[in-house]
Amino acid sequence: MIHESKYWKNDLLKLASKLERRLIQSRWGDKNLYTLEKEVFVGFYAIRKLIESKKISDSIKTKNYKVKEFPYKGNPESILTHFKETDYDMNQAKTSSITIAQLCNQFIHSHHFLPFLPNGKNLIGFFFCSDHKRTSCIYLITLFEIVDIYKTIGSNYPDTISTRRLPNGKSVTQVE
Repeated sequence: MIHESKYWKNDLLKLASKLERRLIQSRWGDKNLYTLEKEVFVGFYAIRKLIESKKISDSIKTKNYKVKEFPYKGNPESILTHFKETDYDMNQAKTSSITIAQLCNQFIHSHHFLPFLPNGKNLIGFFFCSDHKRTSCIYLITLFEIVDIYKTIGSNYPDTISTRRLPNGKSVTQVE
């Protein structure tokens, strides 16, 4: 449980700034890619912790973001699980909506995580999918969307928390 969320949220705002600077970066060595991966994973882990600790408004955690979804066409029985572009139909992209909470799970449990550098220089976004989704699709999210998520969460300070009991005895907490 997170007691004081401002430190976590301030770190997300700092990560958003770092990721924004990556838009103009054109050289990518192993250390850069490692740092980039860490910035994305740590950011989504922090967001999930904030959501689970009820430190984010419900309307924000359920906000939908647009991603591209590419269907799986490989052999789901294959024991080889490294990324092969031929396993996904990159010509059949469809736009899907995914919530921040779902994005957190996809990144935290990612099976594939690949920076999208179409010309080898400019970072556009990330291909990713969890182990659970790897045989149905792979997603592409832009760096702009991730920066927006980090900024949105980093600046969200709910001021109302209410709990009510349902007829079945369970309690529901709403945060806004």
